[in-house]
This record gives sequence, structure tokens and C-alpha cells, in this order.
Amino acid sequence: MASLAKRVRRDLSNKKVRQIVKKKLQTSRQQTQRSPNFSRNIFTYLKPLFYFFVFALFIFILYQITTSLNFTEFFSSNGTEVKPSDTPPLQAVAPPRESDTTESQITQPILTPVPQNTQVEVLNGCGVPGIAKSTTAFLRHFKFDVVYMGNYSNFNEQNTRIIDRIGNINSAMKIAETLGVEEQYVTTEVDKSKQLNVTVILGKDYKSLKPFKN
Repeated sequence: MASLAKRVRRDLSNKKVRQIVKKKLQTSRQQTQRSPNFSRNIFTYLKPLFYFFVFALFIFILYQITTSLNFTEFFSSNGTEVKPSDTPPLQAVAPPRESDTTESQITQPILTPVPQNTQVEVLNGCGVPGIAKSTTAFLRHFKFDVVYMGNYSNFNEQNTRIIDRIGNINSAMKIAETLGVEEQYVTTEVDKSKQLNVTVILGKDYKSLKPFKN
């Protein structure tokens, strides 16, 4: 062991040997320093990919949430004719086909011509399901422009009322005559914010109206 130590000291005293040893040490030190730098470079390269993956996952989850919700049903739940204890979504009322309405269901009164632009809303004021829809079909058969069908603010109306909204009682009287509503239940309550001519509020006497006779 002593002889080996002497030989090592003798070799290190040689200038060429010292240079070789010095280069070996420098190479080893550079490799040691390069390893963490390489790891940092890899992390820097993968960092944008990681952020992109997280962003894409967020967009995918958001899309799944929004598509799973039925917003149309949610926003159309107001203004629907329903039973007092149940509120289904509002359904658009299409004009009745010729086969949907028989002659026995409609008693055709003799009326003066009605302006095509007479716009009407039909409201259920007694809570009986289906009467606003039937009244809407009846009025459209006689060329009245029913622009809205829904529920009134309460279901306690005893008598059907016809309300003139623009100060022209003639349109309201024509609708009253068409439905069979007595003149005493035709009134004027001007409300231009509604942007229509006449409001029909169906009461508990709806069975006496022409759409529901026979």
C-alpha cells in the first residue's frame, strides 16, 4: 500500500499526468453540471404542453356542462297555460288544420270584416287546462291575429272579459261578438306597452262561449 501511494505521488509530479488528471476532473464536473440543466430544459419544453392540456380539459368539461342543460325548456316555462298545480313548458300554438276543427265545434256568426292586424292575447283566468288553446284556434279561424297565449295573473275570474288596449272599442266588440261575450264585459284599459289591440281573459263561464258549445 505504501509503495502504491509513492507511485501515485510520483505520477502526479509528472506534468503530463497532472494535465490528464485535470482534464478528467473538468469533464466529470461538466457532466455533473449538465445533468440538472438538461432536466430544466425538458421541464421548460413540457410546460406549455401541460398548460395546453389543462386548458383543453377545462373547455371540454365546460362544453359537457352546457350541452347537458336544456336552456330552451328553462326559458320557455313562463306564460304557459297549465293546471294550478302544475307548470309544463310553453308550447307554440299552430293554426289548426282543416281536419282539426269540425263544423260541429264552431258556430259561425255573421260578422263584419275584421282588420287583419287586430292582435289579440288569450289568457286563462280560471285554471281549466286547454281552454286558451281552443279559444286561440277559434279566433284564428276568424282571422284574428292571436300573438300570445298563456295564463292570467290568477285563476279566480268568474266571467270572461274582453279588454280594449288601444282605445278602439270596435275591435274588442267584434271579438266579443265572435266569442259570444256579453257587451257588459267589454271594457277599455289602454296599455300601449303590451303592443297589441285586445286582451281576452277566460273566466269560469267559458262553457257558455261559442268555442265550447256543442
